[in-house]
Amino acid sequence: MPNLNLLQPNRISLEVVILGGGFAGVYCGQRLSRTLKISNSGLPSGIVSEQNYMVFQPMLAEVAGASLAPQQIINPIRRLCRNLRVIKGSVKTVDLEKKEVLVDTGSFSSGVVLEYKHLVVSLGAEIDLSRVPGMPEHALLMQNVGDAMILRATIISRIEEANVESRAEVRQRLLTFVIVGGGYSGVETAGEVLDMLHETAKYYSGVPQEEIRVVLVHSRDRILPTLSSNLGEYATRKLKKRGLELRLNERVKAMTATKVYLTSGEVIEATTTVSTVGNAPNSVIKEMCDEYGIKHDRYRILTDQSMKVPGFDSLWAAGDCAAVPYSGKEGGYCPQTAQFAMRMGQTLADNLVSDMNAKPLKTFQFKGLGELASIGHRTAVANVMGLKFSGLIAWFMWRSVYLSKLPGLDRKIRVMIDWTLDLFFPRDINLLNPRYSTVYQEVHLEPGDRLFTGGEPAFSLYVVKEGKVELRDGDKIVRTIQPGDFFGERALVHGTGYLYNAVSPVETQLISVSGDVIVPFLQASRRLRRVLAKTTAQGSAEAEMSSIRSKLDESLLSQSISEVMRTDVATLSSDQTVGEAMLMFKQRRFSTYPLVNDHRHLIGVISREDFFDFLKRVDVDHGSTLDQIDLMHLPVCRGSQSVNAALEQMVRAGRYKCLIIDDTNRLIGIITVMDLLGEAAATMESTLV
Repeated sequence: MPNLNLLQPNRISLEVVILGGGFAGVYCGQRLSRTLKISNSGLPSGIVSEQNYMVFQPMLAEVAGASLAPQQIINPIRRLCRNLRVIKGSVKTVDLEKKEVLVDTGSFSSGVVLEYKHLVVSLGAEIDLSRVPGMPEHALLMQNVGDAMILRATIISRIEEANVESRAEVRQRLLTFVIVGGGYSGVETAGEVLDMLHETAKYYSGVPQEEIRVVLVHSRDRILPTLSSNLGEYATRKLKKRGLELRLNERVKAMTATKVYLTSGEVIEATTTVSTVGNAPNSVIKEMCDEYGIKHDRYRILTDQSMKVPGFDSLWAAGDCAAVPYSGKEGGYCPQTAQFAMRMGQTLADNLVSDMNAKPLKTFQFKGLGELASIGHRTAVANVMGLKFSGLIAWFMWRSVYLSKLPGLDRKIRVMIDWTLDLFFPRDINLLNPRYSTVYQEVHLEPGDRLFTGGEPAFSLYVVKEGKVELRDGDKIVRTIQPGDFFGERALVHGTGYLYNAVSPVETQLISVSGDVIVPFLQASRRLRRVLAKTTAQGSAEAEMSSIRSKLDESLLSQSISEVMRTDVATLSSDQTVGEAMLMFKQRRFSTYPLVNDHRHLIGVISREDFFDFLKRVDVDHGSTLDQIDLMHLPVCRGSQSVNAALEQMVRAGRYKCLIIDDTNRLIGIITVMDLLGEAAATMESTLV
């Protein structure tokens, strides 16, 4: 039997484990790496992040608007937290009782279990657009640097298409951009998109400026609701003057690829929609709170003022996922902004060191320095220390403040140079369209290549295009996958690892489909689940073979196939027509028919189902030949082999028929499991008589 256990993850012991590579996590790690190079126990500390860099999100909109290069707003976490162990991966589970965190580190690795003494939770929120039909499928996001790059490429691509489009209604749809959400991210994105569109359109003779539309949809009565009303109104006036269309007190009801439906009944025809809303609780934190009874406010973990979680000696939380008491507002929690997250992380790091040394903990007293928002066109609004600013001076303050907060001297200098050049030169309008990962890919294997090893986690479904693949348990061939057949579905259906080694005995071409694509299909389609569930039995056929063998006599199993096979096989030839095949179907009713050539050499098998699908094609008539049909394959044995060998080959392949050939590869007969069971029943009946 194969080894059913998955590859065991590596185990690493750490003093402090920080979950999350955002502002709170990185600034906590940075301060900790300076003050706690190694703990009293001799253990290092570590940080877990899905990316190996930190994104400076306040400048994300400028990347989308081509004002900054993407690499200018990201920093390698390993350089920021030099003395910490950095683990790139996604958190799967947290066990507070065992003090362990399971991290998925990639498709080809076995993951890692982090054993900790102190755990800092600073995971950001997740995105859930499922409440709006069509939004998950058609809306672009603005959460990370990849999203900003995609939006930038999309804007330029839409302009390129519109430039050569003669149909006015299609061109207008291409030049309409909808931004959902009127908070900081939405307003700053709208301002940058406006600037980029109007500056870029000058270079396209087929793009009328008057046809460019940017529509901001916001659910409240004014944009930038956390700022004072007069600053919000100033931002509204400026953006409207530059052409922004506002839809206030409005929500998106549904979306398609070309339309945005609002709750008021208005329909906006647009091919590009950007969502800056849809934050949802982090699933790992939700699971932790539910399992261990952690108190929370809509799954923001409740902490005391030192950011320790009450009732848990070694659990801390900071950032957007933490509800930390706000000293500036009685009974309230700190805002989910970068300036608070940065200082939370630093204070938490100091408290960790104090806790390890049995010293008093600090309380988080920061009240905020103010708020700033850039609205494009060298204009911003700001509320700093109670003083309100707008226009060019606010824009200068916005750039100065965020430049000072940007981690890394090299990044500061690069951004300063880019901003300076932006004053004198136009934006970059090159369409740098990244080549995104496709849902499938072709895989080439040379003879002897191993596709995967038993025990490895499953991440793909495979279809053999050419050649063949053998599933092996050690040296034993469990199953041979022929062209047109698929494998790997059992591991995906059951969420376990591969049972066997997959090896190509000949040069082989495969189609690989990502499990991330297949699994949602399985969850949505009962029919597809049933189809794949049937084939999963092929991977664990030991019990089935034992059951069938128990019903057969040992003498029958040891006989050669040629002694018990049926020789009256209903065959078709490749040069026969559809009409001739239909006569055969009427005369001899079987589910499958072997296809042979003039020398009776086996070519493949035609099933009735495939034949009827072939008939539905508009280019097929009664005179069409059978060599145009996609063929299936059945197990093939030689007449000299034993019945037991044929039985095993049939069950392993998930088929219950086996075609028999002679030494010259001519088809000479057929054997089925039902034939064998019938033979056994007849023998038993004669014995009883």
